[in-house]
Amino acid sequence: MKLLDLDMDYFMENIAIGITESREERLSEDEYGYCVWSEQRIRSFLEDNLGLSKDRKIKGRIVTGHNEALFFWQELITKDSLETPFEVVHIDSHADLGLGYLSWTYILDDLLQYPVEERRMHTKYLDCFGQLNDVGIGDYLLYAIAFRWINSLTYCANPNGNKNDYVWETLKDFEEKFIWDKPVENTIQLVCNPDMEIPSYDADKQEKQAYLKNAVKEPEVPLLIIPSIQDVKYNGDFDFVVMAQSPNYTPASADFIMDIVREYIVEI
Repeated sequence: MKLLDLDMDYFMENIAIGITESREERLSEDEYGYCVWSEQRIRSFLEDNLGLSKDRKIKGRIVTGHNEALFFWQELITKDSLETPFEVVHIDSHADLGLGYLSWTYILDDLLQYPVEERRMHTKYLDCFGQLNDVGIGDYLLYAIAFRWINSLTYCANPNGNKNDYVWETLKDFEEKFIWDKPVENTIQLVCNPDMEIPSYDADKQEKQAYLKNAVKEPEVPLLIIPSIQDVKYNGDFDFVVMAQSPNYTPASADFIMDIVREYIVEI
């Protein structure tokens, strides 16, 4: 099954970064309002790039924070409406794979040691500041991979963003391939080695190989990164759609986008 996972901030020319998850204020209209796509451009992307149609609506949901996508998927799985593992097409200005969060160390060191069927019950963790955290808007996809829900991930990145905003320690063999302006294929493979600390980025090859040699490895998840709009080409064959408003990453003037998307989905 294939899921479309949209974030409203993809439809912006200027990307907000470094925004705290607890921020309640919307982005400044003076700084970001001008850069929101026009209605015509948004409709063109939905129809021509994604293949959506108002005559062929897809079941879906509009959510507030993007981590609510994970809860929506859990709801569908519980109802036997969604089979795992599934493919995710993630269209966003951020990868939401844990960069900037401390959860990735918890996932690799602790969560992966639980049986697969129990992992979704152990999402909370204490960070190095002693604060209790749970699934966030910027790491929910990494959790979904740790749950073994996702077997293929396409990250359609905002052309104005970094496009490689993921944690290198989550890539297979700690290796990445990156091309700035063309689609590139990487592979996510979470690993757990309770007997060793995760090597640092500048660790030598032998140290990284020693860690990987004795690590328990999760299934590989292909990660295709599409850095340009013109290379986003789908025919609308999605089983479900979810779109996040992401209010702390968008100005209020962008909210009209939610009404446009609602014309292409059947909200459930």
